This record gives sequence, C-alpha cells and structure tokens, in this order.
Amino acid sequence: MKTFFIRLSSGLVVAALAITAMLYNQYTFFVLMSIMLVGSLNEYFNVTQPRRETTTGFFQSKWFVILLCYSAFVKSFIFSSPPAQGIPDFGNYVKLLFDVLTRFRDSSLTLSTAIPILVFILFITELYSKSENSFENLGWKTVAIFWILVPMVLTTKIYFEQGSAFILAMFFIIWVYDSFCYIFGSLLGKRKLFERISPKKTWEGAIGGGVVTLVVFYFANKIPALQMLSSVEWVILAFVTIIAATYGDLVESMLKRNLGIKDSGNLMPGHGGFLDRLDSFYLVIPFVAMTLWMFAQVKNLLLVYEYLNG
Repeated sequence: MKTFFIRLSSGLVVAALAITAMLYNQYTFFVLMSIMLVGSLNEYFNVTQPRRETTTGFFQSKWFVILLCYSAFVKSFIFSSPPAQGIPDFGNYVKLLFDVLTRFRDSSLTLSTAIPILVFILFITELYSKSENSFENLGWKTVAIFWILVPMVLTTKIYFEQGSAFILAMFFIIWVYDSFCYIFGSLLGKRKLFERISPKKTWEGAIGGGVVTLVVFYFANKIPALQMLSSVEWVILAFVTIIAATYGDLVESMLKRNLGIKDSGNLMPGHGGFLDRLDSFYLVIPFVAMTLWMFAQVKNLLLVYEYLNG
C-alpha cells in the first residue's frame, strides 16, 4: 500500500507540472519538450552502453549525439513557431532575423534536411573512432534518432498546428487506454497478448481498454478546445493511437528484455524512467501525424468534389 501511494503521489506531481508547462505558453512547452528529449536520449544511451563499444573522444560520445539531436529539435521549434512577438529591440537587424526565421516556418525542413544530415555526420565521426564494430554503434545511435528525436519534432509541428490541448489529448488517450487495460486485464485477463515480450498483457485487457477509450473520445469534440476534429475523426484517431500505443509499450519491453533490465531509469518513484513513461507516446506521434495528414487530404478531396459538382 505504501508503494502504491508513493507511485500515485509522484505521478500526480509530475503530471501536474507537465500539464501546466504544456498549456501555459509555447516557451514552457519548449522547456518541457527539451527535458523530455534530453532525458530520454541520455537514458537510452546509458542503458544501451553495455551493447555499444566504448570509444574515446567527444565526437564519438553520447553527448555529441544528444547535442546534434537537440540542435535539430531547436531548429524544428523555430521553424514551427508563429511569427515572433515582443522581441526586445536590439537593433533592426536582430529583429529582422527573428522575423525572417519565424515567418517562413516549416518544421518539415528538419525531417527532410536536418535529420538526414545528422545521421550522415554520425557516419563520418564513426570513421575516426577506430572501432571494430562501427556499424553496430551507428545502429544504436540511429535508433535513438528515429525513436526519440523524430517524434519530438513531429510533436512540435502538431503543437503549433493543432494546439496544446490536442497534444494533451494524445497523452490522455494513452492514459485512459493504459488504465482500463490494467483494470480489465486484472479482472478478466486470461489470453496473453504477447507473452514472449510482455507476459502480463492480455487480449481481454487490450480489448476492454480499447472499447472504453473509443467511447470516451467519441465525445471529445464536445470540449471546446478539441473541436478541431469531428466525433468520427476522434474515434479514428483514438483507434490509431491505442494500436500504436500497444506496440510502443511492447517495443520498449523488447528493449529492456534484450538488455536484461527492469526499468530504463528512476525518474519517478514507482514509474521508472523517461522511456518507461514515454514509450507509447514516441510510437503514437508519427501515426497521429500520418492520420491528421490523411484527414486533411480527405477534406481537400471533398472540397474539390463540391467545387466540380457545385
């Protein structure tokens, strides 16, 4: 019982701080995402250290990779944010620079240019490591980029396009699904969902949690801040989210089983580390971005159809 209350209290405190940072303004959101990104990357490289060859030099260290990833994230934030407001007047040239950076915003530039360049920089630096297992090292580093950095860049893009309430709703879908999976799994669970990777997960828990989540989010657009999507779109998005969240959790379980560890870190008492808390989210966001893009294309096709038949 004592462990339960420690887990509950630590979870509530961290959740309250995260929600406040996410909803307050874009700069507190930036700080929150920065902590999540750097914390997750640092934790990932710490737990995978036994499987990577230790090399000397800053350019082969985890901090060089983290610095590159953070630079790409900052770039995505700048090119996603709206035109700068309230910039101190340090001179016309400084203000002009900020205006130009934020006027022509397109965070997809980070995905299409910065991240490929980042990967190839790692290829080049690995040439100087004198390692006998260069491509194994590159593999671990590249996984970090696509598993952690890419979802963070997409989260920033979605935040500025859909709003902070939408990002919070993504976390809430995962939380509702996880909570009811646990409840239904505890009460009715018999058939194992993926016993080789996660023996405690059951089909009864997954189905029960999924049904409750879909019902809850059918009414999501009744909330003013979430009226950017229709009820049907929220159900589709929730369905995509719970499928991706299930696999996100399994992927991290696969990593921990491969490394022989119980938790990825000790960020929160009773909750594990960054990766333990964000594993589902990291896999969810790319699929959410794809679903939103598909919604937009369907709306465009309907507009064309209405125009041609108008």
